Amino acid sequence: MRRIVLIIFFFLVVVATATQVVIYQFELVQLNQELVTKFNLKEFEAKFPKDGRFFSFSYLPKEMELNIALPLIQMSFEVGERTTKSRSSTRPWLSTIVNRKAAIAIASEELSLLTGVRTGKGLKLELTPMRILDETVLTKISISDPYGPTRFENELEISMDDFSLIGLVTLKKDDGFQHVALYAKASVASALPQENVYSSASLDQMAKIFLEEVEREPGEVYGVLIYDGNFQGRVDLVLWTDAGIVLNASVSIPSMNFSAGLEKLVGGEGLRVGAKISYGQEFCLALGFSDVSKLTNFLSLFASLYPIKISLQDATFKSLEWSFGMVLSFDEVTIRLGIFNDSAMVISGDVKFNFTKNFFASVGMAYNFSTNRPCFRVGFGVNF
Repeated sequence: MRRIVLIIFFFLVVVATATQVVIYQFELVQLNQELVTKFNLKEFEAKFPKDGRFFSFSYLPKEMELNIALPLIQMSFEVGERTTKSRSSTRPWLSTIVNRKAAIAIASEELSLLTGVRTGKGLKLELTPMRILDETVLTKISISDPYGPTRFENELEISMDDFSLIGLVTLKKDDGFQHVALYAKASVASALPQENVYSSASLDQMAKIFLEEVEREPGEVYGVLIYDGNFQGRVDLVLWTDAGIVLNASVSIPSMNFSAGLEKLVGGEGLRVGAKISYGQEFCLALGFSDVSKLTNFLSLFASLYPIKISLQDATFKSLEWSFGMVLSFDEVTIRLGIFNDSAMVISGDVKFNFTKNFFASVGMAYNFSTNRPCFRVGFGVNF
C-alpha cells in the first residue's frame, strides 16, 4: 500500500511539473571594437590662400583634418584612423515547458540553382528546462551554427532574479570580428494559460546583430544641360530592383536619341551581364558585361565591355563599346573620372554634390576625340 501511495505521489509531482511554463528572457549584448578610416573632402575653395602662402599643408590629429594650400586652391580633408567601441543589446523572449526543447534561429541562406546546395550563416540557440529549483531553473543549453559543425552544449542554473551569462559568440566578418554576449533570465508560471498567448518581443534587432544588412542601391533620375557649341538636354534614369537587376535609360532633347539597358548582378562582387538598345544614327543592340570593384571605403573602379553590337536596320556588326574609370566617394561629394568609347572615344569627368539624402547636383566636362571639342555639363537630380 505504501508503494502505491509513493508511485501516485511521484506521478502527481511529474504531472504538476510538466504543466509549469518556463519563460526565458534573453539579453544579447553586442560589443564592437573597430578601426575607423576616414577620408572625406570637407572643403574646397578655388581662390588665393587666406594666409598668403601658396604652398602649405597641416594635419590636426584630434580633428583628423588635413589642410592643403596650392596656388589658387585650398582643400580641407577629414583623414586618419581611430579605434571606436560600441555596445548595443536586444531582449527577445522564449517560453516552453519542463523537458521540452525550445529554439530561436537567426540565419541567412542562399540556394545554388546549379548544384542545389544550400549555404548560409547564422546562429541557433536551444534551451531545455530540466528541473525547477528554488531560485533557478536547471537548463540544458545548446548554441550551434546551422550550416556548420560548430556546436556548444552545457547545463547551467539560470537565475530567476537576474540575468546569467550563458555564452559568448564570436562572429567573423569581412572587416574583422564581432563579439556577442548571451545572457538569460528565467521565470516560471504555475499553469498553462487558458486564453490566447501573444508574442511581446521582436527578433528584428537580434537579426541586425548577427546578420549584415545588404545595402540597397538607390534609384536616380536627373536632368542634364549640355553645351558643346550648342545647347541640348538629357534626362537619365537609373533604377535598381531587389533581384539585382538595374535599368539604365537616357533620352536626349531635342534630338530624341535614346538608349536603354538592363543588367543583372551575377554573384555579390559587382559583376553584371546585360543588353542595351540605342537609337541615334542607327537602331542597335549590344550585349556584354560590366564590373565595379570597391577597393577602399572611398575608391572604386569600374569597367564595361560590350563586344557584340548589331545594327537592327541592316543586321551588320558594329564596333564594340567599352569604358573604364574610377569613382571617389566622400560623404557629400562624389568624383567620377573615366574614358568611354561608344560611337567615339570620350574622356569625361563629373563632380556630384549631395546636398541632402535625396537631392544632388552635378557639374562636369568631357572631351570628344572625334570632333576635338569639349563639352560642359550641369545637372540636378533626386535619389529614391
